[in-house]
Amino acid sequence: MMINGILGHPLKKPRSIKLWKKFFKKKGIKAKMLAFDIKPKKINSFFKMIKKNKNFRAMAVTMPYKKKVIRFLSKQDSFAKNAKAVNLIVKRKNSLLGYNTDVYGALMSINKIIRKYSSIAIIGMGGSGQSLFNFFFQRFRRKKFYLISSKFRFKDNRVYIFKSLNEDILRKKLLIVNCTPIGSNLKSTFENRSPVKSQLVSRINKKSFVFDIIYSPKKTLLSRICKKNKIKYTNGLKMNTLQADKALKIAFGKNI
Repeated sequence: MMINGILGHPLKKPRSIKLWKKFFKKKGIKAKMLAFDIKPKKINSFFKMIKKNKNFRAMAVTMPYKKKVIRFLSKQDSFAKNAKAVNLIVKRKNSLLGYNTDVYGALMSINKIIRKYSSIAIIGMGGSGQSLFNFFFQRFRRKKFYLISSKFRFKDNRVYIFKSLNEDILRKKLLIVNCTPIGSNLKSTFENRSPVKSQLVSRINKKSFVFDIIYSPKKTLLSRICKKNKIKYTNGLKMNTLQADKALKIAFGKNI
């Protein structure tokens, strides 16, 4: 039986397990989908194990390993190379191949929207924020970027970095992307909070669009205050579904 999983630490009821198991059942695939909750000090031995395991087929990759796993791979797809991060690993003929279906899912879910904006603001430059920025920066050569981060550094005349959002930024016509976990149910301290302070939401340009990559819960404080202020908004549910579908097609598709 094929062995598959999701790699991360710590793992908290990852949605990928349900989606992959549902796919296996629908397609009649005999496979296991496991939670690989691996501590950083054991990551080397874990990769030695899966390389030797003849039954291992594929795994989703989540934090904190999206960048750290690259050194174990033989090849990466263009999404992973441009994003400089991986969220899917597939084993082919004893080689581990890396993909980034998160970026694919994000791009496909806002593909028509992103082309309408000359400027993109990204809130939070952690793993997801950096991956999306790296890809969008390479893909859209004429766009300007406003990055909200206290630590991230990047020198380019198209990139402006701020420690926090302010009225001057929000008055611009922007595609605003929330890449923080603020508003999600990953931790109780994140819920009922917004990455954009309530008093600043009214300052957002009415022609701007908010793309919140959070998909659980479906309705966050940010979504509610955007609705109240008549600001266009979408969450990350479509992105998450598209990336999972893409990952399954890559790992188990007939033409792969």
